[in-house]
Amino acid sequence: MNTVAPSRNVSAPTPQRVCSPSGVNIYKKLYEKSDKKLKEHIRNVLLETYDQNAKPLQVDAVFNLARGRDTFLLAGTGFGKSRIPELYHKLFPQKARAIVLVLNPLDTLGDNQVSEKLMAGFTAINLTKQSFTNKAADKVLAGVYDFVYLSPKMFLNSKKFEKVYYSAAFQNLTALVVVDEARMIYIWGLVASGKAKTSTSAHHRFEDYGLFRPSYGKLGPQLLFRNNKPMLLLSATCRPVSIEAIKVSLKMNDETVDMLRGELTRPEIIMIRVTMINSLASSLDCIPLFPSRKDVPDSQMVPSLVYSGLRNRTMTVLNVIDRARETPGASSILNSSCSRQFHSCTGDKDKVTCIDNFAARAFPVISCTMALGLGQNWKRVCMVAHVGRGDPAAIFQMIGRCGQDGKPGLAVMLVEKNRCGGKNKISQFCCGTNQTDLDQMDALAITPLCLRVAFLIDNLFGYVPLWADYQNYIAELERERQAGFPICRCSNCAPAEAEKLLGLLPLASTDNFEDICSGTFSGGIQPSDLKHKYPPKSAPVKKRKFVEEDKREIEEFTARLMRNITIHYNTYSPGGKIILDDLFDSNNSWLFAWIIKFKSCILALASTISAAETYKKAKMTHTQHIQHSNKEENSLASPKQPTKKALAAENSRRIALEKKEKKRVNEEMAKKQRDQIAEILRDGKAENGM
Repeated sequence: MNTVAPSRNVSAPTPQRVCSPSGVNIYKKLYEKSDKKLKEHIRNVLLETYDQNAKPLQVDAVFNLARGRDTFLLAGTGFGKSRIPELYHKLFPQKARAIVLVLNPLDTLGDNQVSEKLMAGFTAINLTKQSFTNKAADKVLAGVYDFVYLSPKMFLNSKKFEKVYYSAAFQNLTALVVVDEARMIYIWGLVASGKAKTSTSAHHRFEDYGLFRPSYGKLGPQLLFRNNKPMLLLSATCRPVSIEAIKVSLKMNDETVDMLRGELTRPEIIMIRVTMINSLASSLDCIPLFPSRKDVPDSQMVPSLVYSGLRNRTMTVLNVIDRARETPGASSILNSSCSRQFHSCTGDKDKVTCIDNFAARAFPVISCTMALGLGQNWKRVCMVAHVGRGDPAAIFQMIGRCGQDGKPGLAVMLVEKNRCGGKNKISQFCCGTNQTDLDQMDALAITPLCLRVAFLIDNLFGYVPLWADYQNYIAELERERQAGFPICRCSNCAPAEAEKLLGLLPLASTDNFEDICSGTFSGGIQPSDLKHKYPPKSAPVKKRKFVEEDKREIEEFTARLMRNITIHYNTYSPGGKIILDDLFDSNNSWLFAWIIKFKSCILALASTISAAETYKKAKMTHTQHIQHSNKEENSLASPKQPTKKALAAENSRRIALEKKEKKRVNEEMAKKQRDQIAEILRDGKAENGM
């Protein structure tokens, strides 16, 4: 179901199908059609090209662009947003060589969409640092490519593209500028302002998301120069505060942009929130999500994406999957047939290989960060898991990547029981106050309300509901009921069913996953059967408690020791007084010499102390005090070999003295030379009678 909720009335008086005198324009016959006939033409084009019925929101978006209006489209993942630029491009004559410029957050996403455009019959290129050669620039200016993809980094920082972009030839060929994943502009703006760089920021929880591209919040000034062509902003999720910030960044206002909103609720996705038992760093709570290789082979595993907030944690998740599969070390094998990792620091070729192999069903599981999935249209993904608390808008974007084939999808959110410095109880929130990013993250982890509605309320109004008497929450429940949505089966609405579903995941495969989600699968596995998959816990050290038998044994042992020492003392043979030779050998003259030296040192030290009490001395530095103490200790102790440190210090002192002496000699020689020169000058003056 699609709903249209523009921020202004679409039928209001606005510039109708602006005709550019210097640029490309739509077909003249389409320009002259009425609004009703133009919309009908758009529906027919989509049906003839893709053999699919057009969605009302797709038609409205293309119609809006044909009128020359900037459009901000909010629609869920899998809606078909990429069809809109294609339909709009078909409104232009082929000989006009119209160009659609698309800004992507990732180069990998551009490669994926170029492949889709080529399969759809368009010409396209993804401009990267390697592919944007002089030859490619000439082809772009010649209008060879229908779609030109590039990242904001290339758009802002490439001098070569700047020259192409501002050229008259490119401006005259530009038909549309598309900003894909437009919500990222808000994140980039936060980073540029410094609000997303602190460790306490909610965006910092996603390493490839919060600190993504610090300068990309400055797209607005350069996008103003586009020959008065419309701009299309696409996003699956965007809160009101984000929308307003994006408008400010791109120099837009309510009079220049139309908001089109689609249905964001995904009733086919079952959302289950699980409170983690183990630590977030260990990620061991992912073990119950995957079956053993003994039960399900790699080729029959449920296609899944496991999202982590940190790049290093993606490797930890791979090791946990190995434990669940009972295949230790399998994740370290190159091109594993079970699971692989993907994040922003993955090599470019490895990224392409990972995406292509996953789409080709070469392996079923990817452990990844937010760097994967932006704009990807993978219909094979059945389950998405997210490890740790996070921004609800980002999590909603992640879990939206499952169930795009129309079949049931499963979203598992593993959240920490307590977040250090966070709000872990509903009583810590105040009803009616605005929620910050951190508050929204914590509220999603503890809210007892319907998760499906909570995500929608967060997207529409910018807060996560915690109390059932919220008017927006009540209104959304009523809207879903009237719209005929199926009953929600999230872990808050149906906790018993959710627990049963989780218990069946260790047996899940591509053959029975749909039955497991629908609740028709019989069987299961006990949690005790998974204990052998977890690492052994070290036994805690406990204090031993003595019982009465132990006390009696200790008392008997103590009494026996006392008797033995008494007998030993009484039976020791008397030998008179102990003389010096009993302890030392006959050569004991050195001992008397040392005692005499010790006494003399003590007397000298006493006289020094008494003198210090009479006369005030200058304060000694810490180093001098240590050296003085060392001298006293050395005088009292027996002779020792010098240490390496002492030898090094002595060598340094010797070198310093040599340098000082050399400097003195050089100064004396220089003084003699000056005196000699002065004497020569005096003699010369005397001879000349001066």
